[in-house]
Amino acid sequence: MNELQRKYQKEIEELVTACHRCAELNYVTSAGGNLSLRVEENLLLITPTKTPKRIMRFEDICAIDLDGNVVFAPEEKKPTGEWPFHTKIMRKRPDIKAIVHTHPPVLTGFAIAADGMLEKPWLPEPITEIGPILMVPYETPLSEALSEQFDAVIDDSNGFLMENHGAVFCSPIGIFDAVELLNMAECMAVSVLTAQILGNAKTITKHYVEEMDQVIA
Repeated sequence: MNELQRKYQKEIEELVTACHRCAELNYVTSAGGNLSLRVEENLLLITPTKTPKRIMRFEDICAIDLDGNVVFAPEEKKPTGEWPFHTKIMRKRPDIKAIVHTHPPVLTGFAIAADGMLEKPWLPEPITEIGPILMVPYETPLSEALSEQFDAVIDDSNGFLMENHGAVFCSPIGIFDAVELLNMAECMAVSVLTAQILGNAKTITKHYVEEMDQVIA
């Protein structure tokens, strides 16, 4: 165990547990998806490339700074190639502590449809805890162009669909909260899809949305 692993042992263990939880929920398959956790203003732990989340280990986790420079990478590992949008989000949103990018089946279906349905106010908890789930236009995975697509939306929500790609959820609390937001959104997506099938799907009216800030769970 090196100095960085000793210093952030608890946080690395949390990140690994979050990876296993995402795999358990079938929100990631094979080596898909990536997770990051900010541990200092300019330092984040991040999952490696080409490593299934289901078998992620403590010793697999990498660390980078907000410019994408590798601070630590285990032997034969390197940070996910999608690090640019993680650092982009964290540079623009100093409040964000954790990011989870996965491919949950129903949310990804809405990302493929790209119909903006999940930007609408369907349920109270996602409105107050996530905000509208906003669409990020398609760009090639791993590209800087993909990270730049977040510029227009990152200040307006903590939840995003990447068109024809997957979902991204950000938390100002930590990595477990980011996974919970993801799970909340996937459950909402199932409910919205069910309502569409049944017909007469209704959103919460503007009057009640404006009252949400006063709602305490």
